[in-house]
Amino acid sequence: MKFEEVARIVGKVPLMSPEEGRILYDFIISTKSQQILELGFAHGTSSCYMGAALHEQGTGHLITIDNDSAKEREPEIESLLEATGLSSYVTPIYSQTSYSWELRALLEQHQADGMTQPIFDFCFIDGAHAWEPDGFAFFLVEKLLKPGGWILFDDLDWTYASSPGLRGSEFVRAMPVDYKTTAHIERVWSLLVTQHSNFHNFRREGRWGWAEKKGETSTQSRAALDSIYLKQSISADGARLLKKIVKRIVRRS
Repeated sequence: MKFEEVARIVGKVPLMSPEEGRILYDFIISTKSQQILELGFAHGTSSCYMGAALHEQGTGHLITIDNDSAKEREPEIESLLEATGLSSYVTPIYSQTSYSWELRALLEQHQADGMTQPIFDFCFIDGAHAWEPDGFAFFLVEKLLKPGGWILFDDLDWTYASSPGLRGSEFVRAMPVDYKTTAHIERVWSLLVTQHSNFHNFRREGRWGWAEKKGETSTQSRAALDSIYLKQSISADGARLLKKIVKRIVRRS
């Protein structure tokens, strides 16, 4: 499925912009990622962008996990998958507890001789945004991620105190000041991910943090990521230049 087609359907749905969706889409195709894991799908916008990339390359599958409350989103993931025709490429899992518990099930399902067998080429984490669940989830994902596979964290700069939807809640007001003002995912990134001996090729772009599990394809996949961000930068520069030209023309007229 071409990017323009999926963006036309889900481009205005929160919580992922078409520009961010394009990065995921291009990354999956460039690295030929086939087995993908997503923690936290919300409306399912990011799931559709990734599912579209798998559809375009004709192979692969996305397992995406969120809690039961995601069923109450408008629109919700099932309707977006139906609208895009990507249901066969994406399996949503609704957890009554946490995605860490669902990861436990995946660990148990993929055992050989008492050892976990890595199955995923790429994992996108955009879920709880909290130290406890996401720090633990990172170590579980590491066991399921293939050598040469990538992990991507969203919202490195997010805090409870800055969240428009949560900061005024009784739940957040009762938190210790340092807990609600600290960027939890940034701490997961800097204290756990970048210090983990099995990872390298760390890259931070805005609120996103990338890391590759050490393997044989490092140079090739790192170059693909470099190319994607260079392409986006050139596109953004071109758009800004075009706006300036249009403004000058309007003023002169």
